[in-house]
Formats: sequence, structure tokens, C-alpha cells
Amino acid sequence: MAIIAALTLAATTYAVGDSTRQTKLAIAPGGVVTIANISGSVVVREANQRQVVVGITTHSDKVEVDTNSTPDGKRVDIRTHAVAQQKASSEESRVDFDITVPPGVSVTISTATAPVSVDGVGGDLSLSSDTGQMTVKNATNAHLQVRGVAAPVILSNVTGHVQVTSSGGAVQLTNVSGPQVTIGTTSGNISYQGDFSGGGSYSFSTHSGAIDVVLPATASVDLTARSVKGSVENDFPLQIKPHMTFVPSEGRSFAGTSNSGSSSVELQSFSGRIRVKKQ
Repeated sequence: MAIIAALTLAATTYAVGDSTRQTKLAIAPGGVVTIANISGSVVVREANQRQVVVGITTHSDKVEVDTNSTPDGKRVDIRTHAVAQQKASSEESRVDFDITVPPGVSVTISTATAPVSVDGVGGDLSLSSDTGQMTVKNATNAHLQVRGVAAPVILSNVTGHVQVTSSGGAVQLTNVSGPQVTIGTTSGNISYQGDFSGGGSYSFSTHSGAIDVVLPATASVDLTARSVKGSVENDFPLQIKPHMTFVPSEGRSFAGTSNSGSSSVELQSFSGRIRVKKQ
């Protein structure tokens, strides 16, 4: 009986620590949603509705969530903070968000370690995290900015203007295209699988990370790859350009076009390896 009582008490204590609630916030067309979280997870999806619906799960009473909407509905703020004079552990600081937003709003998310997942949200997206993985998928006509320190970045089925800046996090792109796609890392690896469609400008650069690109035979690209001290490998059929702005160096750079060369692709590294392969 003592053991059962102890287990019951432990279960009760856990239930008190975990709390789930939902709140709805008014937002005007074209409004901005700002989300700031320390740890936990942030999931954002688009839904055909007129309000921002916020599902909140806290794991202790040592952390609170503030949700506010301005009187004109132009801005919605969702922020976590520790309760004054409370020392919360990493587990106690966790807050998990499940948020749906109306079409056409802008979303800004900043986290420390919390992973971020955004699905089906177009418009303006701005994500930043120190170490939490940031995932964006199924975004059409997006204007996406991603900034990370050591946070992995995963983008799939995204079209629009894309800019990713990372110190050490790896960047993985699958079927990402648009008028302008710019990826820059210090030591993080960059991988791309897709066809660089849209006749856009694509620029991938890294200091010491590796760049891996896999293209289908149908890709229409004007491609250059250069590394100062790293190796450059190409296994994709390219036609030599009659006029080039630099002299290719074997093992360090190459350039060429495929099909009509509608999209411009530039791959650059200082000491990292660059490899282009046929799918």
C-alpha cells in the first residue's frame, strides 16, 4: 500500500507540473505573429481561420507564457519567461507550442534550444535559433529568412525568396526554388537536392563545410563551383561555356551549363569540399 501511495503521489505531482491550455488571439489581415521560446518545441501551421490559435503545454509552474494582441490586431506576441525568483531546470523551462495562423500573416520565431517546425505557411517568415533544429516545409511564395548558430536547418518543398545564415549548423534543402536562394555557413555542411528551377539566382557559400548538390538530368543551370583550398568534384554533364569570368583550375573549380541554363548557380568554399552529382 505504501508503494502504491508513493506512485500515486508521483503521478499526481507530474500531472500538476504539466498543464495544457488553448487561447485564441485576434489578428488583422497582414498582421505579424512574434513567438519567443527558450526550450520545448514550436510547431506552426496555416489554417483557414481569422484568429491565431495557440496550444500551450507547460511542464512546471516555474515558467509562464504571455500572449497579447494589440487593439488593432496588427501584432500578436507569444513569449515565455521564467517566474521571478524561481530557478527552473531545463526540463522545467520547457514550453511546447502548437500554433495555427491565418493565411497572409507574417511569422517571426526566435528560440534558444527549442526546435521549430513550420508547415504550409507562406508570406514572410523569420526564424532564428541557437541550437534548436529549424524545419520549414510546403511553403509557397514565401519570403524566408533563417539565422542559426549551431542549429540544423531543413527546408523542403519551399518556393520564394530564401536566405539562410548559419555558423555551424548543417543546411539541408530538398526541392527548394525561387527567384533568389542564398545559403551561407561558416563550418556547416550544405546539401541540395532539386532542379534549381524558376530561372532564379542561387548562391551557396561556406568557409570550411562541404557542399553537396544532386541534380536531375532535366536541370537547366548555368553553374560555377570554386574552392580556394578544398577539392571540387563534378559528376554532372555540363557544356563548357565559351566565355568565363575565371580560368578553371583542375580539382579547384569548374563551370558550365546544362539545357538552356536558365538558373544561375554559384557554389563557393574556402577549404570545404564541393561535389555535384547527377541524380
